[in-house]
Amino acid sequence: MMEMDYIQKKLEENGGHIVNFYRPKRIKDKVLLTTDHGTWVSLSVEAYDNFLAGKIDSQLYPDLINRGIIITVDNYEQIIEGYYKRYKHIQTGAALHIIVPTIRCNLRCVYCHSEAAAITEGNQYDMDERTLLRTLEFIFQSPKKKILIEFQGGEPLLNKPMVKLTFEYAEKLSQQYNKEYKLALVTNLLAMDEEFLDYLAARKDKFMLTSSLDGPKEVHDKNRLYVHSNSGTYDQVTKWVRRCNERGIHVGLLMVTTRYSLPYWKEIVDEYVKWGQRTLQVKPLDYLGYAVDVWDEIGYTMEEFVEFWTKSVNYMFELLDEGTVIVDRYLHLILKNILHGTDTGFLDLGSPCGMIRGQIVYNYNGDIYCCDEARVMEDFIVGNVFRDNYLDLIRREQSKNLIKRSILEGYYCDSCAYKPFCGICPVLHYGQEGDYRIKLNKTNRCARNRTVLDYAFNKLIFEREKIQRLVLGLMLKNRIGNSELSE
Repeated sequence: MMEMDYIQKKLEENGGHIVNFYRPKRIKDKVLLTTDHGTWVSLSVEAYDNFLAGKIDSQLYPDLINRGIIITVDNYEQIIEGYYKRYKHIQTGAALHIIVPTIRCNLRCVYCHSEAAAITEGNQYDMDERTLLRTLEFIFQSPKKKILIEFQGGEPLLNKPMVKLTFEYAEKLSQQYNKEYKLALVTNLLAMDEEFLDYLAARKDKFMLTSSLDGPKEVHDKNRLYVHSNSGTYDQVTKWVRRCNERGIHVGLLMVTTRYSLPYWKEIVDEYVKWGQRTLQVKPLDYLGYAVDVWDEIGYTMEEFVEFWTKSVNYMFELLDEGTVIVDRYLHLILKNILHGTDTGFLDLGSPCGMIRGQIVYNYNGDIYCCDEARVMEDFIVGNVFRDNYLDLIRREQSKNLIKRSILEGYYCDSCAYKPFCGICPVLHYGQEGDYRIKLNKTNRCARNRTVLDYAFNKLIFEREKIQRLVLGLMLKNRIGNSELSE
């Protein structure tokens, strides 16, 4: 009530409206304005100058109110609701729980960020039944009503019994805790067999399947090699992708960009189109794990990656003009973030980021890590399933300090118009710089995010019809959130 009285007084003093806090950014001949609750508008330079001078055209005034750039007594509660929707996810608990049933792997990928143990036999690096059951009981303590349990490795199919046991025990726990759940299996597919494929096909409504394909054979076979023979794996991976498709199981595909990938931007996109993919995340190489040792061979500058990414995405829009829908997944997620006006659930683009409060990782021995990227660094172990419960984990000082490092306030981001649509990763920064003291504008991640956001807003402001066709093609039900205020 006191707040409304204060707002009412200020409104009366300022002729019925107050200008909200916003951040401006010049984009070609337009000025982008963004708010902390996730709305935005673009104005001509002339319209922005008039806005600064307090001369607001009567045609623009309703749009500025609708976007919350201008606060009135009628939209004040709407703006508060916008803030609530944008940040309500931080109150709901971890939804993504990543189980590592083994760190053994049948591959030795040149960039492996998890430093998988390059062995295929033995079980000294496998999760046992006791640890798995305790892990699942820990997971279902999360207050989140919908839970995603994801298997990663190593190669999870080298420990199929624990994957099967999860299907069985998660169903019992979901009834006990009255929660919905889904399973996700991230596998290189090379330990797949027809018996296990039958098992999955009978449960395909309860899980998602994802594998890695770095592009056509000449690229994939440079990056993803058998551990013993050092030979490429393209033929076997695509064999099992085809078999899964034949059994009605969709396989989502992921890629990582190495130096070998850079000349093949067109061929990589075409490969994903060939396999019926609607999204392709052109993912940069992380300075983590095995990649650190061979960075001079497989790494590149962020400028080189930006050129590769831009060529790839431009080509995707050329394909869109021809009727083929495929989009860079990261661009897609940022567009959803911009268009939705609310958190989209992608943990890398949140403030705070997803570590602990959105995702938790459980290693084969029960150790708990704050997030997937952190699994190669002991500094980011935050607990153990035999020693801790969920509430203890999220309340301890170590967890709070890690989460605080992922909040954008206080960094360079305070002056950036893209702040409402962005996020940071303390783990990747630590891997790159060896320091918790984040200098965000110096990191590769910041450069990458600025590139994607520049691209997104240029499309939204100057080529809206292409975004509309893309949204329609991907069956997104989000209204394009732009007003062309210069018209």
